[in-house]
Amino acid sequence: MSLKEIFELAIKNHQNNNLKAAENFYKKTLKIEPNHMGALNNLGLVFKGLGELEKASNHFKNVIEIDPNHTFALNNLGLVLQEVGKFEKALNYFKKVIEIDPSYKDAHFNYGNTFSSLNEYQKALNCYQKVIEIDPSYKQAFNNLGVAFQELGRYQEALNSYQKAIQIDPGYKDALNNIGGIFKKLGQYKKAMSFYEKLIKIDPNYKDALNNIGVVFHELGQYEKAMSFYEKAIKIDPNFTRAHFNRGVLLYERGKYENAMEVLKLINFKNSNSYLLSCLFKLDRPSVFQELLNKIIKIKEGNSFDAMIGSSCSRSKLKYGINISNPFCNDPLNYVLKRNLTELCDFNNIFVKTIRNILDKNNIPLKNQGLLTNGIQTSGNFFNYEVEVTNKIKNIIHSEIENYKKNFANTDEGFLKKFPHRYTLNAWLVSMKSGGKLDAHMHENGWLSGSIYINVPKNIKGDSGNLVVCIEKDYEKDKKQNVKKSINVVTGNMCLFPASLLHYTVPFESEEERIVLAFDVIAKN
Repeated sequence: MSLKEIFELAIKNHQNNNLKAAENFYKKTLKIEPNHMGALNNLGLVFKGLGELEKASNHFKNVIEIDPNHTFALNNLGLVLQEVGKFEKALNYFKKVIEIDPSYKDAHFNYGNTFSSLNEYQKALNCYQKVIEIDPSYKQAFNNLGVAFQELGRYQEALNSYQKAIQIDPGYKDALNNIGGIFKKLGQYKKAMSFYEKLIKIDPNYKDALNNIGVVFHELGQYEKAMSFYEKAIKIDPNFTRAHFNRGVLLYERGKYENAMEVLKLINFKNSNSYLLSCLFKLDRPSVFQELLNKIIKIKEGNSFDAMIGSSCSRSKLKYGINISNPFCNDPLNYVLKRNLTELCDFNNIFVKTIRNILDKNNIPLKNQGLLTNGIQTSGNFFNYEVEVTNKIKNIIHSEIENYKKNFANTDEGFLKKFPHRYTLNAWLVSMKSGGKLDAHMHENGWLSGSIYINVPKNIKGDSGNLVVCIEKDYEKDKKQNVKKSINVVTGNMCLFPASLLHYTVPFESEEERIVLAFDVIAKN
């Protein structure tokens, strides 16, 4: 066979995804012509497809040595570097491609994806917009543009971008899933479900949509349905860790700790070990608990810790006498701060009127909250309902978080020393009527938790309506240890405290509603 015939066979097998056969023919091509750049570049792509990234990288470098301006090889080397997490180096290669050929749309696209990986979403936006200028039918650019807008909190622009991607390809699954995700984030569950269901009709095995349907049912308190969809997603992909994690958390929340442990101990996803630790505590297994706690702390040494680990450390010290250094916060009760916002801003106009107007519209989705008695809790993120209307509230909270950090600037506590540089605010409203209360709980995904009191009934007796923060509610009768703090709150107060603390409210009797805006600081990766 001639060189041309061998190379053509290589390409044919490559196109048919017969990678090993393609590898063989590309190598035969290179035996005849060692500097055949097409074969060198394509063999690099074959190795990339086989997951042999070092070999792929070497072949792209060989091409570049022969031709420093070979845009395909430069772009492909950038993709390999991106895949192994060397984002800064990847950027340099994509930038060079664009300098050589400003119309190379895939390089602009990859450039944007790399900026997204570095959380530089504004730069990513610019790249995707450049792709669209070059090729207005590039659906992936519209989709990823939407993702960048979403990360920047520009949800309407994100929706518009996803919808443009679908206009190009009505069956574009990733964009349909992302639109569902936007509506889920906004608490508009019916709309979210309609997109997920449309996706399932297109592809019954689209695992992300099945998992997301489960999340919606989970949020709505329809736990059996949620579980069934998590299990459907897992059946399609037994290694789908996100669905396993969601299933484990649901079992944990339903008090099925043994079952939750069986799920959580098999995965390494987000804070699965923290939930596993909490299961052991709930099941009262101190020796296994301590073993896992020591292991987690050793693994996480020097890295970020979560509130659940901090809570487990504090509670185990109280319950089991396990004296272990708390990497999150050793003395969380010392970091409870109450502020009077009425002295700092026009509280009535900014907070009270805004929130009452939103509540009066009566179209806010509600969450099934099993811990809440005689009250309602909104679902989704409050700050996503009416972004322009709630921006002032959000900005004040951000400012108070900075003041909180300054107030405790001299501390060595981990949750302040390692306070996340990037975080989101997740907020919700809780409205209680007479006899209302919220049972003891913690916000597992939070870093710093807070509450702003929009209306607290007047003339209630004693500690009625108080916020109580504690290490462990069951031990609050032990007068020898400082395990709780009862906070007398009035309208206009803001309370901030480490998310590792449990908290609850004291029942009250009044004709007035008790309305609270609660929120968490959520660390972003």
